[in-house]
Amino acid sequence: MTRANLLGAQGARELIAFLEGGDHAGGAAIELRSDPAARTRLIRLTRPRRAAHLLDRHVFELAPDPRRPVRSAPPAIPRDALVLSNSPTFRAGVDDGVSGHVRVLVDATDPRLREARWSEPVGELLDLHERTFLAAKDCAAHLDGGSFVVSVVGGVTEAGVPLPFTGLFTGLVKSLALEFPNADVLATVHTDVPLDEVLATVSAELGARQLIPVTYHAGGRRLAPRAVPAPATPADVPPLNEDSLVVAAGGARGIGAPVLEALAARYRPRLVILGSSELPDDADETPDRSAYIRTLLKQGVGVPEANARFDRLGEARQVRRTLAGLERLCGPGRVRYLRCDLRDGDAVERAMAAVDGPIDLLLNIAGTNRAAGVTAKSVADFRAVRDLKVRTYLNLREALRERAPRLWCNFGSFIGLTGQRGETDYGAANDFLNTTAMNAEGEFTIGWTLWRDIGLGATPLMRDFLEGSGEFTPTPTEEGVEHFMAELAAAPNGSNRPVTVFFGDKERAAIRAAVPEFLEFSAGPRRALPFVDRVLRRDAVELVAERTFSMERDGYLDLHQVRGYPTLPGTFVPELAAQAAVSLVPGRVPVVFEDLRLESFLRIYRKDRPEVKRLTARLLRSDERESVVAVRVLGDVVAPNGVTVARDKTHFSVTVRLRDAPLPGPAWTHWDEHGSRPLRDPYHVPGSDVLLREVFRSTTDTRTHPMGRRGRLALDAPALRRWFPGLLVPSVTLDGLVRVAVLERVSGRWTPVAIPRSIRRIDLYGGHTDLTLAALTEPVELYVTPVDLDLEDPEPDNRAIAVASSGEVLLQVKDIIGAIVGYVDQETGEYVERERFDREERA
Repeated sequence: MTRANLLGAQGARELIAFLEGGDHAGGAAIELRSDPAARTRLIRLTRPRRAAHLLDRHVFELAPDPRRPVRSAPPAIPRDALVLSNSPTFRAGVDDGVSGHVRVLVDATDPRLREARWSEPVGELLDLHERTFLAAKDCAAHLDGGSFVVSVVGGVTEAGVPLPFTGLFTGLVKSLALEFPNADVLATVHTDVPLDEVLATVSAELGARQLIPVTYHAGGRRLAPRAVPAPATPADVPPLNEDSLVVAAGGARGIGAPVLEALAARYRPRLVILGSSELPDDADETPDRSAYIRTLLKQGVGVPEANARFDRLGEARQVRRTLAGLERLCGPGRVRYLRCDLRDGDAVERAMAAVDGPIDLLLNIAGTNRAAGVTAKSVADFRAVRDLKVRTYLNLREALRERAPRLWCNFGSFIGLTGQRGETDYGAANDFLNTTAMNAEGEFTIGWTLWRDIGLGATPLMRDFLEGSGEFTPTPTEEGVEHFMAELAAAPNGSNRPVTVFFGDKERAAIRAAVPEFLEFSAGPRRALPFVDRVLRRDAVELVAERTFSMERDGYLDLHQVRGYPTLPGTFVPELAAQAAVSLVPGRVPVVFEDLRLESFLRIYRKDRPEVKRLTARLLRSDERESVVAVRVLGDVVAPNGVTVARDKTHFSVTVRLRDAPLPGPAWTHWDEHGSRPLRDPYHVPGSDVLLREVFRSTTDTRTHPMGRRGRLALDAPALRRWFPGLLVPSVTLDGLVRVAVLERVSGRWTPVAIPRSIRRIDLYGGHTDLTLAALTEPVELYVTPVDLDLEDPEPDNRAIAVASSGEVLLQVKDIIGAIVGYVDQETGEYVERERFDREERA
């Protein structure tokens, strides 16, 4: 049976006869071709498409990770260990000198340490933190083959939430573990338990497998940090408006400047910026560096100081330029700059006293970096880097103790999750921002990688390092700003997590090389897959599974009938393929389906006769970027009378591309309503050969448009929860989107009813399911182009997309081929089979 046979009335009859014995399905996707005419049509419909994001969003969380012993457990504290503590109760060895074994016992049980505010115990913790760094520095030469363990007692709640100051020590340990790869370096975090229990846990952990070298022990569980891929969910209302007050601690330079500009451009709030730069007079011109330094040398100033002064002058001028640009966007008198040393509590108190009104958003942006290994890093540098984040945070909290901001955003770092060589101070400070956000309402921390064009990542030295290391993704400024604005829009939504971290393929490759199991652990436990009943065979490259379809368990099939028989929608084939593919390649998610072929219907002829189908998945290739899996659905074809007419017949085939995280959607410009004409959905008309009811009535406002066809998504959330709670793919949305393609008027009043036969490509964006789309408060619009679409064209060039109200594309389908089986009269609702329609049209 050739593709040419599927066209025209005769082809439709042959197709229906062919399909009676088997299966059928559907799918779709989007991509621009080199066809100039197609590009000309699309350029009117979309904004210029930005490049795909380099970074993916992940949420930081703790998850159960049962201990896996890999060797005999050594003593918790060797006899010659150096032991540091902030509590006499925990002293259990020598606390001076050098050793190849270091133990730090942190007593965080004081109730005052349960919130991130200045107190006497906080000062003692900071002192112990510095002594921990000094111990690593002094003992570095002895740690090869040794161990370095930090245990925080009272650092996590019974519910498994790390308390604020825990991050100081866990962040330090993460970086130390990378600096001393030949030592056992780890941190254990405990509830308020006796020392004996802590030491027993330390001994067990020294003999166990570690992912990121930090474990939490709470409520009888062993928990480990992970980063779970997750899209941001926007809140129902905008986070800011023109009446809002935004206070930024830092940010007039570096990555904060474009973020503030984006806020100013979108919301025009009142802005107050705290910074340490002394602003120059507007009239001053920027001097030549050489001439400036020569002048200072004549005054007896040394060369290093002269260079530093020139750099400070340039930074101050950059601040003034930023302020001027912000005022142009926000309006005269709506932008203030307050000079303030953020590490000075009294200075921060005075600055905040000068800020009137409730604060809608506080941006804690300040930070500095002086990367160096432990042996080369000075205590002064360690303290300076740590304190610009830690003391700034605590000073702000103290100054705002009586008027907490509605939203509080910390600028953190990816390093807070993983640690980094040479960043013991920076890693500690950023993990502190993670754990503070987990304990404060309305607070969130964003873990950035380096930005390519601005800030630390823009220096020539750092750019060379990034290029050479291959471990970090340099973030384009535009992408970083987009991620920030999305996080801000999601912030008021209580369902979003307080700590997010962004990283891309380079970071994933580095993580996979260092800790191969971490990404799989971050993907979470394997979901129950409703279309995979039993795995018959699985090895590294192939999986064979089985699924039994019956009306008892698959009652939704009766809501999707073809010629009166309950039938699996063609658009559910991507779901079956996705479940087979992730069973073969766990830890990755489906993002693209290619070359979807729908060979025969999968239907239930009799309620008392289940249909057993086999799913085969074969790994075609896999690398750091993606895995590609070919999937087929096979089964014996049994006629309505019970006779087997074919064995191991292919119902469907498709190729699945999987990635570590969902892909962000491109942008689309919504059409206006000019020229729209309403059309009845032909699949809901009684008597139609393809009849959809209840959960499959997923569209509304279907209509034609001068640019193509339109509809609006109308998902039934309770029905979805009943029938499809565990799907990976927005399958009902896909079904509704593909059906919009038939919307046209033939001979003035007839609309086709068609079945899909093949789809070249389907793209999923943002990790959405039908349930997440049903939860959106703003409408999802459905579009199909071109206006002269021919579903039976053997060389199709069509496109169907689902678009959020923001313009973000959620789902894209490209090049659908279908077969028309009949027509519905738009005026009367009468259904006419294809053969009769063609005969009457010819007459």
